[in-house]
Amino acid sequence: MRSYILFAVWTLLAGAGIPLIGVLNSGLARSVGNPFTATAIMFAIAMAVAFALSLPLYGPPTLAQLGATPKLSYAGGLLIGFYALSATIIIPRFGAASFIAFILIAQLVTSAIVDQFGLFDMTKRPLDITRLVGLVVIVAGIVIMEVSNLRKAH
Repeated sequence: MRSYILFAVWTLLAGAGIPLIGVLNSGLARSVGNPFTATAIMFAIAMAVAFALSLPLYGPPTLAQLGATPKLSYAGGLLIGFYALSATIIIPRFGAASFIAFILIAQLVTSAIVDQFGLFDMTKRPLDITRLVGLVVIVAGIVIMEVSNLRKAH
């Protein structure tokens, strides 16, 4: 129970940062003149922090470890880069709430598919009726929220 609460709080903090990535990086993009450079700067800072924490704790990975890593695992870098660049470009034009609303739908559906089939060597967690109803309710709430935004835009 204690680890569940710890992970829940940690996840909430990480989730709170997600819309801030695009908001803060959009300001950086305005300062440096383009979203691509802003995203590169953001990742350079993230890389420096990750190395500063991981190298003293774990040391550098070996070439054997890097070579044994499934090539598809490296696609995570492409996905986070795409996300950060998308947030930087879209949030100032679409709004943080709308951006995150659509991100949330995509995350929930993709996560349900990964869990259902145990993709990428994840533990299989079949979608039961309770989880399915919860997913539908969340998506319906987001659709209602976005219909309101769409009406205001016209």
